Amino acid sequence: GTLVGTVKFEGNVPSLAALIKQGDKTVKDPDICGVAGVPDESLLVDSATKGLANVIIFLDKKPANIKAELKAPPTTPIFFDQKGCRFLPHVLLVRVDQPLKVLSADPIAHNTHTFPNRNQQRNAIINPNDRVGVDCTYSQPESLPVGVVCDLHSWMKAYHFPLDHPYAAITDAEGKFKIEGLPAGKQAFKVWHERGGLLERKLEIVITADGEVQKDLTFEASRLNAGTMPASQKRVKIAALEQGGNVNLTSTKSRNPGLQSAAN
Repeated sequence: GTLVGTVKFEGNVPSLAALIKQGDKTVKDPDICGVAGVPDESLLVDSATKGLANVIIFLDKKPANIKAELKAPPTTPIFFDQKGCRFLPHVLLVRVDQPLKVLSADPIAHNTHTFPNRNQQRNAIINPNDRVGVDCTYSQPESLPVGVVCDLHSWMKAYHFPLDHPYAAITDAEGKFKIEGLPAGKQAFKVWHERGGLLERKLEIVITADGEVQKDLTFEASRLNAGTMPASQKRVKIAALEQGGNVNLTSTKSRNPGLQSAAN
């Protein structure tokens, strides 16, 4: 069966300042990074529909009965690019063992630094105008998205989410999502956004065989307010939302610095 739906933002949408203002000559590599500026992509809400972009809806656990044609990961590479000192896309889904190539369209060097829990951490230099790509394939699934940063340009942040099944989607600019080929019956999903962590821990939906189920979700602004806190509090709140309960700040930093990416 198929699950379709929307995720919407409820409340007044905050105006986020650009991470890098257009024409800023004070930043590193201003002739590349400062030309167009870099927006804050941590909260993207469609002005017309209030749809919330970059929310991940995913099946909590790998099911035993994955549709035959979806069992094996795709062999076609998926690409993670860099242009204008921004990661593209901001949030990326990838299957375990699916080839993942990191590219760059910028005439300057970048590095891609990942902070996984289960996979090997990667910190690779990406050469200027590299259109062949550096391998960043994941061999293990992660329980939550992995923070990705460029150490050379501190504002550059994104997320990779490697999964061992095909049942996940990222909301588009209007907050819409679609997951196809799901096993029929009651399924438990999780819902994640970088500003709120796990917004839903066990969203149970009954999938009908050869049918389409609609599920629309709305989250209040208070659930997505991690970006308004001091950095230290934000890291603790994000970790607490994702893992349940209070989390020691020191252990959070050492286990997954990617959480700091979400906070900052």
